[in-house]
Amino acid sequence: MNYSRSDIIEYYEQCENAYRDAWGMDHNKQLNLGLWEKGTKNLGQALFNLNERIGELAELNEDSMVLDAGCGVGGTAIHLAKKYGCRVKGISITERQIELAKNNAADAAVGDLVEFEVMDFCNTTFKDESFDVIIGMESIVYAEPKTDFLKEAHRLLKEDGRLVLAENLQGKATLDKKEDEILYLKGFNGCKVKSLDTEEQYRRNLNELGFKRISCEDKSKEVRPSILRLRRFYYAAWAYNKWHRLIGKPFSATQEANTTMCYYLLSGLDKGLWKYGLIKAVKEI
Repeated sequence: MNYSRSDIIEYYEQCENAYRDAWGMDHNKQLNLGLWEKGTKNLGQALFNLNERIGELAELNEDSMVLDAGCGVGGTAIHLAKKYGCRVKGISITERQIELAKNNAADAAVGDLVEFEVMDFCNTTFKDESFDVIIGMESIVYAEPKTDFLKEAHRLLKEDGRLVLAENLQGKATLDKKEDEILYLKGFNGCKVKSLDTEEQYRRNLNELGFKRISCEDKSKEVRPSILRLRRFYYAAWAYNKWHRLIGKPFSATQEANTTMCYYLLSGLDKGLWKYGLIKAVKEI
């Protein structure tokens, strides 16, 4: 399956209410999976934990200039700006997300530190070596190929700049037909993701581009409660869609696929077909 830029934008627009209902988007201001570390009591805390870990890996301070590549509705950028006093530029191809991110930044009173703009993170208009840190929060999955983003990140980072990604990774080097169906056709198809790179592919591509000190923390166990939450949401969404069919207002194909994904992501995770990694790499000249 090939997805265009408009397909991805359509997905986020059509599934905005699902994110609002299942993920508390208006309150949490994030669309990612979070980290359910020991003692985590709810999704809001899990999202906070992931933001905290990203800040630690990025080694941020008030002098840092950060690019949030695929910033969603701005939650992580706002968190980092408030905690570290750093400057953050958030970019997304989705105008609606940028609109919401700007509103969220204004509400959080960090408008002097955070800017949001519609832009493709594989083809930005920023000058070479503009950033100390680039982060990607479950967004680089949309790059095809992923190396297009990695090359642009290398161009944009200053010497000793840090690239920090929280990403979904393919768990096996090769998949048989049934595994591919579970992972992609019934799984990530629901959010218009064509492919995932493995940890080994990321390591190899980062190394070939000249990145050093490459690491990847497997956080699959820490995101599983969020995936289980999606499985539970599936049943309510399925029933809601059935009722909508009865009244002649069924889900769109995009919304149907998103509902199916909520079921199959857990199957794929438990079978080891995908995993969740925190990747860090440093640009060295």
